[in-house]
Amino acid sequence: MLSKGNLNLTGFLESLWRDIDMKRLHHDPSHDLNFIIVSHGLTARVFLMKWFKWTVEQFEHLNNLGNCEFRVIELGNGGEYSLAIHHTEEEMQEWGLDKDMIADQKWRANAHRGEWNGNCPWYLNAFFDHLDDSDDNEDSDDEAPSDSSSICA
Repeated sequence: MLSKGNLNLTGFLESLWRDIDMKRLHHDPSHDLNFIIVSHGLTARVFLMKWFKWTVEQFEHLNNLGNCEFRVIELGNGGEYSLAIHHTEEEMQEWGLDKDMIADQKWRANAHRGEWNGNCPWYLNAFFDHLDDSDDNEDSDDEAPSDSSSICA
């Protein structure tokens, strides 16, 4: 069941995305667009989960932020936001990101907006895992690599 706080955050995130995409924020494109979101640890984790489309299991492994601690989601050259531009791999590991999540953050740092990183397991596989059982895949000799960390980068 969704909590009221989760619904409020969901509405905020949807509005933020819409405003950015529709260029409603009336900023000079030659300047960076920056936001500061001040929040509690749980809400910050939910925000990151929703922003990066992490699964509930991935969310549950994240650590809450400490007092006065912050995360920077920075826009990469290709137009995707990432934690990996401002933060090190070691920092992301300390926060509870697994190797697939870190690989995805590194990919996002240089990805062009709208590109699809379909190799990361949680993008489709987590939601449509039953598709592998379809008749279309019976004749296919292709097998997914067993180590998903090598395919997200």
